[in-house]
Amino acid sequence: MELRNVRRLTGVGITPYDVVADGPGEHLGLPGSTATLVVDLADGLVLSAENRTGRTTFRCCIAGIHLRPVTIHHNGLQRGVQLDLSPTAVHAIFGMPASEISSDMVELAQVDTAFARDLHERLAETPPDDRAVVCADMLAGIEADAEIPYDAHAAWETIARRRGDITVSELVELSGWSARHLTKLFTAEFGIGPKQAARLIRFDTARELLEAGRNAGDVAAECGYADQSHMSREFTELTGYSPRGLMKRRSEEFG
Repeated sequence: MELRNVRRLTGVGITPYDVVADGPGEHLGLPGSTATLVVDLADGLVLSAENRTGRTTFRCCIAGIHLRPVTIHHNGLQRGVQLDLSPTAVHAIFGMPASEISSDMVELAQVDTAFARDLHERLAETPPDDRAVVCADMLAGIEADAEIPYDAHAAWETIARRRGDITVSELVELSGWSARHLTKLFTAEFGIGPKQAARLIRFDTARELLEAGRNAGDVAAECGYADQSHMSREFTELTGYSPRGLMKRRSEEFG
């Protein structure tokens, strides 16, 4: 399920999941241009990351926009709901810029205790097929009165429309601001600069096309990479895997 422009909640993806595997395992939480909220309804969401020592267990985890993958560890049972939140949705729902949780993972209760409690309690009592509707209703009921910085979000939306295939100099020309001022506004709101945002959005686009079965050379050209080798280097830097290696790993994780 996807919400668009419901009380300014532009770009909210809601994915309930119930996965029973043959045994314990792990899978990658990939870098991307959205924040991720996971409400775990099983034994806890167990995560590890390069910037953290050991593993951390969450009940309701919100992870900000990040440039490196995290690892999800499971005991064979995964049950809950994942929400992918655009930066605009993060600001509208929680009244704070996405930069406040950039490259981090925290319990939602640290951000909004009442909402975290209500969300988990409602979903725990909800049949699997109705979880997406319950989430959507709860989000739509939020009084989104936060003032969202127009210039920063206009720049983000421009990058998103271009699917990351845009330069900082083009953004500067479109915005009317200097590169220094635009980057300052942008980083304050999102925790990353325009160039990093374009990189993540382009990666998101390329990954989705590859997962849909598109040819790697065609995807590289369509997404504005210099060539297929350039795309491969970007994938490796962001995920630790080449495009082919990442597709193979994901097919093994979820196949």
